[in-house]
Amino acid sequence: MAEVLSQEEINALLAAMSDDEAEVASSTSSPVSGESKERVRPYDFSRPNKLSKEQLRVLQAMHEPFARGLGLTLSAYLRMMVEAEVVAAVLMTYEEYTRRLPSPAIVSIFALPPLDGNAILEIYPDFAFALLDRLLGGFGSRPTRLRELTDIEQPVIRRVAERTMANLAEAWQHVAPIEPQYVRTEYHPPFTQLAAAKDMLVVIRLEIKLKGMTGRVNLGIPFHVIEPIVPKLSARELFVQDKQALSRTQSEALRAKLAQMEVPVTVILGRAHVSMKELLELRAGDYIPLDTVATDPLPILVGNLQKLSGRPGRAGKRLAVEVVAIHGHEEAM
Repeated sequence: MAEVLSQEEINALLAAMSDDEAEVASSTSSPVSGESKERVRPYDFSRPNKLSKEQLRVLQAMHEPFARGLGLTLSAYLRMMVEAEVVAAVLMTYEEYTRRLPSPAIVSIFALPPLDGNAILEIYPDFAFALLDRLLGGFGSRPTRLRELTDIEQPVIRRVAERTMANLAEAWQHVAPIEPQYVRTEYHPPFTQLAAAKDMLVVIRLEIKLKGMTGRVNLGIPFHVIEPIVPKLSARELFVQDKQALSRTQSEALRAKLAQMEVPVTVILGRAHVSMKELLELRAGDYIPLDTVATDPLPILVGNLQKLSGRPGRAGKRLAVEVVAIHGHEEAM
């Protein structure tokens, strides 16, 4: 006959089973001593985070030379002071970007060889029409209503886009030697399909100021285009680039831009001080004596600084001045 367990033995077995279950539960719910808890992070599969905040900051800093070059280029092209700066570098889906485009939009598409793929240069329509008004002889005023570009205006805005993207190669030269090439300009958002709707797009937002007006320009680059250079997008790489001297190409480009700038040159024949009474009593044929002796060299101002001295004369049938001395840094006159 089988041995029957006493009540005390049954209670001991139940207590042992309870202890084993508690140990198993604690071992599965809590980590082994000394190991850190693994954090659970939310992840949005519709907007995958492919670039870190540091890499976006590097992209923003990397395009600051692009903005400065754009300001110089537009200043020379429009013959007025233009300032450009990078506002932000953001990451969004291509669908989200195209949904924000106005209609009509002004979007120029550029290839970036040797990188595989195209980039987008978007010029806000109201700012684009202000540029067109300035380039076609106006004062750079904004339009009262948006409309599609005419056949005459389209080549003009294309030249603006090409001049803008020419500055991108200099900004990227230490990361990737690209050669932006114009492909086409689209004016309707549905036809600007460069990537799948859920693909990520890096958007560099620029703000441009001219003559009391502020405009916007966006540079959009699909992530698959810059993916090969993502490892180079670090603060250390950017610091090394900033420490490097200007290359010969940059120096020549800077000299070429400076050579195109016009500065006023003024020759001062002499000065005189007269009282208000003498000024009111002047009649035709009166003389005002100057403080200059006929044989003294005359100051020649470049801008508002005296840089040269010369003697007045003629060159053929034109009035001229002969440079007799070159000065260093002088005070403004």
